[in-house]
Amino acid sequence: MINSIDDARQAVRQRYKDGSDLIKITATGGVLSYAKSGDAPQFTVDEVKAIVDTAKDYGYRVAAHAHGEEGMYRAVAGGVTSIEHGSYMSDRVMALMKQKGTWYVPTIHAGRFVAEKAKIDGYFPDIVRPKAARIGAQIQDTAARAYRNGVKIAFGTDMGVGPHGDNAKEFLYMVEAGMPAAYALQAATIHAAQVLGVDDQGVVEAGKRADIIAMPGDPLADIGNVLKVDFVMKDGVVYKAPAR
Repeated sequence: MINSIDDARQAVRQRYKDGSDLIKITATGGVLSYAKSGDAPQFTVDEVKAIVDTAKDYGYRVAAHAHGEEGMYRAVAGGVTSIEHGSYMSDRVMALMKQKGTWYVPTIHAGRFVAEKAKIDGYFPDIVRPKAARIGAQIQDTAARAYRNGVKIAFGTDMGVGPHGDNAKEFLYMVEAGMPAAYALQAATIHAAQVLGVDDQGVVEAGKRADIIAMPGDPLADIGNVLKVDFVMKDGVVYKAPAR
């Protein structure tokens, strides 16, 4: 929690002291928080700018959790690297993101998961349920509009909201939203590396980090093949391979 530009700077410096390597802010309220609104802005533009400028001193990127339009706009205006979720992203926000080169990480899986669970009596507290039903259902449509409007998109799932192990479903939902399968795969590799500032990763080339997965079918022909991974290599060590 910060309440001034000085607080913003101090918060980033404390994260540096604690050993963090990325800064993430809550530019608006959240879906699963115990608050009535998930849309309300939580920073001024000047506070966001102070966070971003201080983060740059330490080589950090800044991601912004954001659902509401005004808080999202302020985060982009303040210079964040990426917007996460972006439920009520407007044409005004998209135009500014394109102007500033801001990335969008939709997390469609999380949105669909909470929207589905909101239909179940008692799954979420009463104050959370209407937000989950309303905001969660919006994310996939927003991702579709953002892609059509030329906003840069990177892959992310917000796992922990839904069960770990379902992460790959995000690819299917991105394709459902109108993104080509190749673009969805690039979002999880090259694009994600660019968002995090590790551009020397995210590609399969000699001399790069050997983190590789493979599957028996072509994901460009059927994106559902990403759910059938049968080969996993991490740092050049094979952890999973097809039985022979």
